[in-house]
Amino acid sequence: MKLDRTLANDIKKQANGDGSRDAKFAFLKRVKAAKKTLSTTQVQTAYNTALKEFGRVPVAVCTAVTILERQDRLNEYAVKWAWEVLKLWTNRPRDILVACIDDGLHPTRIEEYAGDFIRLTTEDR
Repeated sequence: MKLDRTLANDIKKQANGDGSRDAKFAFLKRVKAAKKTLSTTQVQTAYNTALKEFGRVPVAVCTAVTILERQDRLNEYAVKWAWEVLKLWTNRPRDILVACIDDGLHPTRIEEYAGDFIRLTTEDR
């Protein structure tokens, strides 16, 4: 599993910033805002809105954390993608569950609403 180079570089730049505490909290603020937008039962339509409003990196982080939280019910492809995203987010808080989407849907539904995004952000299919 290999992430798209553009997404990987964006994660390194945006999520980690300069490695400072201020950069960490600035990015975390964007992630929490994206999580709030995505935490709805209408996440299917909110997903595209969040991508436009917050960008790919905060949405990717929220999606990755949510996938790992539900990994026992998801396919291996999505879980590998999530691990690749989190490997690149090195300036993260101890409790990454602050980015976990609370959509109130069945755990496997994330593969439906985030599936296209996951496929589009990987190089090897």
